[in-house]
Amino acid sequence: MSKKNDIRLLRVNYLRGPNMWTYRPVLEVWLDLGELEDHPSHLLPGFNDRLTTALPALIEHHCGVGERGGFIERLRDGTWMGHVLEHIVIELLNLSGMPTGFGQTRSTSQRGVYRMVFRARDEQVARAALAEGHALIMAV
Repeated sequence: MSKKNDIRLLRVNYLRGPNMWTYRPVLEVWLDLGELEDHPSHLLPGFNDRLTTALPALIEHHCGVGERGGFIERLRDGTWMGHVLEHIVIELLNLSGMPTGFGQTRSTSQRGVYRMVFRARDEQVARAALAEGHALIMAV
């Protein structure tokens, strides 16, 4: 993806205790999809294959479908890059030995801007997973 399509991380907050999302610590990220708002996963040639090759364990993510492969189904049907980034970060946290299954991505009143949240057992590890996940999605 070119720089003009870069997902911008607008704000990152570590919420230590009970919050509007859950009673556990989370990292809340405001992100702007930019031009990618108009390009869900199924419209980006080769994206899904490159992503699942890079992170094959994404097949284990149930997502809203509620069963193994649910997230892959969402990728094939078309989902937005904020949601994809959420799952990338969750998988990187799982691989780091800090497993989580909790994450949500919600639109805001501003077009292309989303609030993404995921369980963060350790703030620094969560921030590192976000940074690496962001780099990965932009490279895929």
